Amino acid sequence: MEVGPDLLTAARDRFATRDYRGAVLLLDAAITAGRGYPDTHHLMGLCYALNDQREEALRAFDVALQLNPRYVEAHLNRAIVLGDLGRPKEAEEAIERAHHLGGADATGFPRMVADRLANMHAELGRAYREAGSLQAAATQFERALELRPTFADLRLALARTRLEAGDAAAAAADIDAVLEMSPTWLDAMLLRGLAAYLSGELDQAKAIWDGASERHPEEPRLDTFRSMLARRMRDSS
Repeated sequence: MEVGPDLLTAARDRFATRDYRGAVLLLDAAITAGRGYPDTHHLMGLCYALNDQREEALRAFDVALQLNPRYVEAHLNRAIVLGDLGRPKEAEEAIERAHHLGGADATGFPRMVADRLANMHAELGRAYREAGSLQAAATQFERALELRPTFADLRLALARTRLEAGDAAAAAADIDAVLEMSPTWLDAMLLRGLAAYLSGELDQAKAIWDGASERHPEEPRLDTFRSMLARRMRDSS
């Protein structure tokens, strides 16, 4: 199930009014529905930190940085939490990492600027996709990836767009690149199985979804996908 941008907007509105618990509930729903972007996890970390739930905040920042290792603000906010937890050496390392990322990179922009530009292209891509303009959406995600080729969430968004446009082979290649960076990422595993399914590679889809079920046994979407696959395999036998 896809969730529109209003859910994340509502979470930001709750955050602005200091309703951190309410914001966390909305962010958790967005993540469950497949919108677990680095910004989503980062905002959740801020909510936890401001609610004095430091361990939860640290975990959220860690997820944001797993998805986007160059997320300067996440490094800085992680450093603050580490300091509050009495872990000064790790906090110092996080600050140094943020300072290093703050300089210019191969794009010619300061790193933080390039991050923001990539995220802006991604937001445009999501808007075009939600409007049904898949080619325009793909173009925006490609531009975002030119700036930040290691942003796994951007590549997965491009893959999802390509899959919806009927290009399962290109989508599969993008998802494979994502899984090389994050081999246990549930959304990527689900989408890779779907790409195989739509390409008629039913045995591969089964292997992918069975592997996802072993790693994420409580995920309800897997029951739907595997039932769908079982029916098709029966029909084709």
